Amino acid sequence: MEIRFDDPTRERLRRRLLQRGSTLATIIADLLAGKDRERQLAALGYLRPGLRPEEAARNALDQVEARRRLLVDGDDRYGRCDICGTDLGMLSLFEMAWADRCHTHTAS
Repeated sequence: MEIRFDDPTRERLRRRLLQRGSTLATIIADLLAGKDRERQLAALGYLRPGLRPEEAARNALDQVEARRRLLVDGDDRYGRCDICGTDLGMLSLFEMAWADRCHTHTAS
């Protein structure tokens, strides 16, 4: 089996995922404490019609954690589009390590 990411790359991606997870966990805690974080969630692209802000943040955190598990487990699905399997590319992953869709399927 071919290793898709060398150790330094995997560690860099893992750190990006952990940073994003930490940001989302802080937003969730703030929301549950009654603080207004809707603008921040909107800026991050996570607000969705019909979802309370804390639900949107929780869904986003679940997505980040799922991506982290795939990366840590060496699962070949990490770094590929969930819809078509296209490789997302290193530049995209370094920018957005939690990505789960290619450009074509981001609106799906």
